[in-house]
Order: sequence, then structure tokens, then C-alpha cells
Amino acid sequence: MINQLSWKVGGQQGEGIESTGEIFSIALNRLGYYLYGYRHFSSRIKGGHTNNKIRVSTTQVRSISDDLDILVAFDQETIDVNYKELHENGVMMADAKFNPKEPEDTQASMYAVPFTDIATELGTSLMKNMVAIGATSAVLDLDIQVFEEVVQEIFGRKGQQVVDKNMEAIKAGYEYMKEQLGDSQTMQLEKADGQKRLFMIGNDAIALGAVSAGCRFMAAYPITPASEIMEYLIKKLPALGGAVIQTEDEIAAATMTIGANYAGVRAITASAGPGLSLKMEAIGLSGITETPLVIVDTQRGGPSTGLPTKQEQSDLMAMIYGTHGEIPEIVMAPSTVQEAFYDTAEAFNL
Repeated sequence: MINQLSWKVGGQQGEGIESTGEIFSIALNRLGYYLYGYRHFSSRIKGGHTNNKIRVSTTQVRSISDDLDILVAFDQETIDVNYKELHENGVMMADAKFNPKEPEDTQASMYAVPFTDIATELGTSLMKNMVAIGATSAVLDLDIQVFEEVVQEIFGRKGQQVVDKNMEAIKAGYEYMKEQLGDSQTMQLEKADGQKRLFMIGNDAIALGAVSAGCRFMAAYPITPASEIMEYLIKKLPALGGAVIQTEDEIAAATMTIGANYAGVRAITASAGPGLSLKMEAIGLSGITETPLVIVDTQRGGPSTGLPTKQEQSDLMAMIYGTHGEIPEIVMAPSTVQEAFYDTAEAFNL
């Protein structure tokens, strides 16, 4: 019996790695577990290694763990890149489709599971990630009924047949892995307290913090990795009497936000490093007119255009000293999702 778990799924970009982690995480969240996750993206729509790592616990966790209990692999690269994170009692489940090769220097148990073949028999190979979720549930002795509500929410708009097929895939993966394990239960997760808890990424927390502070307007230009803030507020603000405008560029986003604040509406804009560079003159305008301006900089990695799908804390000097002339600026740097919520709300009151 274990009270916390580190789980990772990996494969090629476009194989449903993010949705696999999302469905698994939401289901465990509904059971009352605390979660902390990290998503690794490839900088392209399809192809290139990507993974989703999740830490699950019966008590609060604030970081990802270094080691790994379970690794789900849809390709050999996932095994080669990540297997050293597995501890000696860890479990690897790899798609039998690619004939996985077990590393010689690992004590973790490895199972070749026909994710793709099972999914194909049920109608489409695209459901192999659902088969993997079922197999994981078998290793952890989870009740797979918890996934029904989540699958309904995510796939319900596509019709009941799609929902039923995905649940069939989860059940098939569960039953196959149960048969492979036999009487030896590899690991069993302690039951959580069942309490409902929020589950969100940092960008969602920022958007929710803005709404809680009374923000009713956002102007922004789409840019990775900040676009999720705009996407969240597009769904929420209209119902609260607010509005979101997708502008033609970063400068327009900043100046519209200044205009809204000048008119008495709490407003926000969000961008990444390259967008922050373009906003510098507008930040000066905010200072010289003494108009409040809340800007979110969801930081990329590297200089210039940078790495849109990677993160780095390298914009601090630009945020503090980037503008010309002398104007007062307050820079806040949240270190957790929880702090992202509270710091954003506080930013509107400074």
C-alpha cells in the first residue's frame, strides 16, 4: 500500500499524451487525491518526444518527484529517455506494437501491453491511450467506474457511441493487465478522503485570480505559453458582463488594457517574453499617465523568439528595467499554482 504515486506517460507529439494525463488526473482528483503535474511538449504539432508526469498523493504536494513508480510508453524513445527515473519496484508498460526493448540496467518490471491492437479491435487505434489508462488502473487496483463521468464530460459532445467506445477501451486495458498481474498486485494506492478539490494549471489560476479581483476586460494577442489565460477568460468573462478582445498585435493589447483601466474597468493583458518586449513603450504610457496596468508574462525559455514550449525564469530583468525613463513598477513572481491565483488577485489592488 502506497500513499503517493509518480506516474508518467510518454510518446510522440500528437498521440494523445496530454489528454491521457488530463483524463487520468481529473479522475484521481475526483477521488480526492492531491495532484501536481508537469507537461513536456515538443515544439511542433506532430512528432517529437513528449510526456506528461503526474504526482498523486493523499497529502498535499507542491512539486514533481524525481523518481517514478509507473511509466507508460507508446514508443521506444520514451523508455530510453525516462527509464532511469523508475525505482527498483517500478513498473513499465509499453505498447507491444513497437516491440519494446527492456533496458539492461533496470530492476523495474516491464510489461508489453498491446495498447494499439486492443484499441484497433474496438474500432480505432486512437483509443490506445484509454487502454493505457485502464492498464494503469489495474496496477493500482483503482475502480474504473470513476472514469465514466470524466469520459462523458470530455467526449460527450461527440455522441454516446464515442463515450461508450472509450469506456470499453479502458475496461479492456484493465482486464488485460489484471490477467497479466494474476494474484500479485504490484502496487495499491491508499484511498483518498473523497473531498472535492480544484484542479488547474497555473494559467487557469491566473485567469481565475483576475476574475476574483473584479477583472472584466482582457485584450491580448495569442502567444504560447500565455494563450491559455485568454482562452479561459473568453469562456468566463461574457457571463459576468465582461469581454475579451483578441487584438491585431501586442502593442494594441497593452494600449487597449490601459484604455479600459482609464475608463474604470479592471483589465488585464497577458503575453510571453517577445510580447513583453513589444509592450515596453505602452508600459511607459501607463507610467506617465498614471494608469494602472496588469500584465502577465508567462515566460518562455531562451532569448529572442525563444522556445515557446519550454519554460525559463529569465525575463525578470526585462520586467524590472526594460522600459526607458523612470516609472514605478511592481513585479510579482509566484512559485506555485496557488500563489499564481492569490498574486494575480493582489496585483489589481497594488
